[in-house]
Amino acid sequence: MNRQVKQALFIVAAISLVLVLIGFLPNMILFGLGALLALWAGVRFMAVTHVGAKIGYGILAVVGILTVLSNIWALIGILVAWILFKGYMMYANQKRDVEIFNADGSRASGRSSFQSFDQVWQKFVNRR
Repeated sequence: MNRQVKQALFIVAAISLVLVLIGFLPNMILFGLGALLALWAGVRFMAVTHVGAKIGYGILAVVGILTVLSNIWALIGILVAWILFKGYMMYANQKRDVEIFNADGSRASGRSSFQSFDQVWQKFVNRR
């Protein structure tokens, strides 16, 4: 497959994943808030000794767990965000073609920029 075609397909896939991520954003926010509420209420439930406080924190923990379970579709949004992140990291870590320039600004010929060092050095010294 051609490089431009692959790049276009990756751009289309990234745009569609971003749209899916935006669509699941409210669910992801409520999922996080429910998880935080359940965690906080669970910690407070374990810390208190009064029966009334245990009942209150238990109810809050149940509300948090129900909020998490009602927004279970947020896991798809989290998965999409992870896929976008991994795809970006793969794209960012690609090796790109590097152009090597000599000291005088001309493009280096040959396989190594150090092959003709003496010639380039002499050009540089003569320019001074």
